[in-house]
Amino acid sequence: MESTKKVKERVFIIGLYTGKEDKQEYENTIAELEHLCKTADAQVIDVFVQQLDKPNASTYIGKGKIEEIKERTKEDEVDTLIFNDNLSPAQARNIARITECNIVDRTELILDIFATHAKTKQAKMQVELAILQYNYSKLRNLWQHFSRIEGGIGTRGPGETQIELDRREIQKKISKLKERIKEVEKVSVVKRKKRKQFENVALVGYTNAGKSTLFNRLTGEQRYVANKLFATLDSTTRALDTKESDRIVLSDTVGFIRKLPHTLVSSFHSTLLEVTEADLLLHVVDVSQPDIEAYINSVNEVLKELGADNKEILYVFNKFDSLEDNIQKKMLKKSLELKYHNTIFISAKYDQDFDELKEMIVQLLRESKKESVVRIPTELKNLLSYIESDIDIVMREFDQLTIEHVITIRASKEDTKNIIKQIEEYKLKKYINE
Repeated sequence: MESTKKVKERVFIIGLYTGKEDKQEYENTIAELEHLCKTADAQVIDVFVQQLDKPNASTYIGKGKIEEIKERTKEDEVDTLIFNDNLSPAQARNIARITECNIVDRTELILDIFATHAKTKQAKMQVELAILQYNYSKLRNLWQHFSRIEGGIGTRGPGETQIELDRREIQKKISKLKERIKEVEKVSVVKRKKRKQFENVALVGYTNAGKSTLFNRLTGEQRYVANKLFATLDSTTRALDTKESDRIVLSDTVGFIRKLPHTLVSSFHSTLLEVTEADLLLHVVDVSQPDIEAYINSVNEVLKELGADNKEILYVFNKFDSLEDNIQKKMLKKSLELKYHNTIFISAKYDQDFDELKEMIVQLLRESKKESVVRIPTELKNLLSYIESDIDIVMREFDQLTIEHVITIRASKEDTKNIIKQIEEYKLKKYINE
């Protein structure tokens, strides 16, 4: 997928504040949308935010405000309106008819940026899948709208019939694309299995927090770095050289954002597996941002959605050099250290060495995995196979009396818990049957 943008578009940003969220938090989402527009090579001419109790069902914002914006678009030669929320098909159509402008909602803007930045075959397919899924959801909602107008059964109008055909065509494309992505994923799965003998560390964080810069400094890699949101979309894994261990690999992943579209989370699931399968997460945070905790919470929400919120996390507070006031530095550092368990403060761009960070990584990896003895019945062949291929085995014996494999494993609490659970479930089932 390639972005259709060739020159800078002159745009207005449109927002609606309903009072249901903190005003500062909402202003942050508007500022973020401006940054997204900049990343998409659009020029923001002005920002309009209207306060209403709820969105207007037909035009999102009030019709008076729409007319005001229409006049301004002519004065300022603006032809694109970018909305801070997602619009229904009917809202987008009505606004476009009134203003005679191109209408883009938040998700469409993010998808456009992803389409521009996708470089590899896998990333391009994942973005295309996300776009198709989003378009499909919009067609579905539009179909429901036509259904109400036409009256449903016995009164199928030509518009509804055409939308049904469009939906089927998109569904076919989605199915084919998922099959192609699965084929590509098979290669990724093989690569990840080969890395099971290593300790896996994944970089996560808000987009533009400095993950790729830190990745380059720690591994000697030359990943693309830019002051743009979502500059890199593909995960990359390289060896991390430390004094204590040569069995650690580091993965850089796609950045997160407020209101990250669910279609992107699901489409990039294979890429984000680096996060779910990591032994340790390095959560990179930009301390130069005004509301640090909001950024941290946004990332943690995505981690929760991925099922990775129970991972061991080291909070890497980056761009600490950007704070010039020493008193402010000390107060912020103390506050963050009290709130978050494992913390370190760095400048990924200017620091000369990262020995302390590497030492903390090694220490946390050691603490995250404990030795345990498990007794595996011979009948549990799949579990044995999983342990032999994916778990670090310290020692193993065979008990002739109980006909069980006695294995000393070194694994995370999560893996150990899952192994024990499978053994207990098997023994309970066997006891009931007997």
